[in-house]
Amino acid sequence: MPGMIGKRLEDIDRNDILALITDAVHESRTLEYKQELPGNGDEDKREFLADVSAFANTSGGDIIYGIVERRDENRQPTGEPEDAPGLNIDNLDAEIRRLENIIRDGIDPRMPVVHLRPIDGFAQGPVMLIRTLQSWVLPHMVTYRGHSRFYCRNSSGKYPLDVSELRSAFLLSDAWADRVRRFRDERIARIVSGESCCLLS
Repeated sequence: MPGMIGKRLEDIDRNDILALITDAVHESRTLEYKQELPGNGDEDKREFLADVSAFANTSGGDIIYGIVERRDENRQPTGEPEDAPGLNIDNLDAEIRRLENIIRDGIDPRMPVVHLRPIDGFAQGPVMLIRTLQSWVLPHMVTYRGHSRFYCRNSSGKYPLDVSELRSAFLLSDAWADRVRRFRDERIARIVSGESCCLLS
């Protein structure tokens, strides 16, 4: 998983987050840092949905909230983590539900796999890691309040898909659907013929 934290989500701890800072791991096609969680304003929600859907429409990736980025001489973020103060959150469970609801209601088709995991051990509160896997039902469109845009991601961050990229995404989705159907049909045929050791109950 280049660019992502190369561990299972449940195995990631404080030391893995701090290692990103020590090793100066830059943002990439599969990794992004944010200092604060998205607010309740429309623009914040659209930006959040664009970030999440862009990862799903590309190769998947991790967004880590509670990270301060290093700034250049013009005070512009460099994509390199500088500190991990964490997030000051009063009700963590409610905040996770809020983010899950934004994702559920603002992206079409609905996201099949998005994981949210708080990681404790930081000065102000937990760091929030959101892991999005590459989707098998892409492309996903941000639909919040009529936004209606598709996003993808490269090493510089997210960007809106143009017509040719959108066409390619739909073709890739169709190809994956065909592969899943072929796999299912082959498995059923093997089970029926007695070639599989799996038992149906």
